[in-house]
Amino acid sequence: MSNTSLTGKEFFTIDPARCALIVIDMQNAFVAEGAPFETPGAREMIPRLEQLIGCAREVQMPIVWTQSDHRPPYGGLMLRKFPAIANERVLWQGEPSFQMYPDMIQPREGSLEYRIIKHKFDAFFETDLDAILRYHRADTVIITGTATNACCESTARSAFMRDFKVVFPSDANATFDDAMHRATLANIDLLFGRVLTTEELLAEIGARRAAAK
Repeated sequence: MSNTSLTGKEFFTIDPARCALIVIDMQNAFVAEGAPFETPGAREMIPRLEQLIGCAREVQMPIVWTQSDHRPPYGGLMLRKFPAIANERVLWQGEPSFQMYPDMIQPREGSLEYRIIKHKFDAFFETDLDAILRYHRADTVIITGTATNACCESTARSAFMRDFKVVFPSDANATFDDAMHRATLANIDLLFGRVLTTEELLAEIGARRAAAK
């Protein structure tokens, strides 16, 4: 399939006026040091993620922040698959592990920023994400956050199935293992979207804005 799959700008170019930034699960359970599902790369990527958040705010791009909530009755099989969720109340709304990691830019209240509580890996599943994107006439999602191969990849796949163009910054997603991270990047680039660095993404957005003036 790699010989017949369009990649990069051959697949689509990025129009910031039609994009939304999705920041997935930058919660204490994943980002804080010593957390039950600690992902050290999530802390390391924060400066790049903040660059993207700053850019989105500057160009008035919608930003959707997600938080996983797996408390009963919403946890379903998560409660069985991950004992810490059931036994230690990890990722239960109201617990510290559910809260956004504090040492980074936080969501703003306003018409262009949204918080979504999700109960599965996929941020579209039984949430308002699709309605928010269509309200803002976004046709492209920039997916960032943690974990690359779980919630981020699941959301990317779901976006593609809904005919949203998927932008997946390679250095603004993080997971528990480098091999898992690289496998997801290869899969997204081949099948579901465009993979590029934060620097490349910001450059393309900047060039598109300059050309539009």
